[in-house]
Amino acid sequence: MAVTIKKVEKWAQKKKVNKLLKVLPDVVETDVRIAILQALGNTNDEKAMHTTILYLRDQDPTVRYTALEALGNMGNGRALEFVRQLWNNEKDEKVHEKAEWAIREIKAKMVNEEKN
Repeated sequence: MAVTIKKVEKWAQKKKVNKLLKVLPDVVETDVRIAILQALGNTNDEKAMHTTILYLRDQDPTVRYTALEALGNMGNGRALEFVRQLWNNEKDEKVHEKAEWAIREIKAKMVNEEKN
């Protein structure tokens, strides 16, 4: 049973994070992996963050870009060091710029959490 973007969108709407995490490793289609990472980025789930960090090493720069976007949206400070590491080593200019953005987003969300 193939995972489609439409299925991913339904699971995201229903907040089925565990389902998204379960299917992600087996998805080979880049557009579906991207959709799953985008959906995970709209959660504050700890497992989703850890899984998304793994995709910072993906061979496809678009997937790395999306993983950075997701981590920036999550804003979990525990992802900061992984994002910095990618930023220090990334060759793709767009991904490097997104890493810079993600670092700023994570830091901003950490500051907001400290205020609350």
